[in-house]
Amino acid sequence: MGWNYRVMRHTKNSPFVTEKNEWVAIHEVYYRNDDVDDLTVSSAEIGCTMNPIQATAYNIDDLRWRLEEMLKALDKPVLEYDDEEENKKFE
Repeated sequence: MGWNYRVMRHTKNSPFVTEKNEWVAIHEVYYRNDDVDDLTVSSAEIGCTMNPIQATAYNIDDLRWRLEEMLKALDKPVLEYDDEEENKKFE
């Protein structure tokens, strides 16, 4: 199973925006199929971290690599984060 960082659009329970209940964040995304095209993959074909990623690392080189990988996510289509499904887990 492959993975990378992707930008995901959240549409519920926004902690950052009060006017429009929508925000984006970078998540780790895990592809259910190894030969997936990550430019055309749908949100239904992935798994992702529940919380957005924070840039933490053991050293500067590792941090640089993580940030460079996160920047690559900005060049790919935004995926939809299923806030409704996540909210059900905590009801």
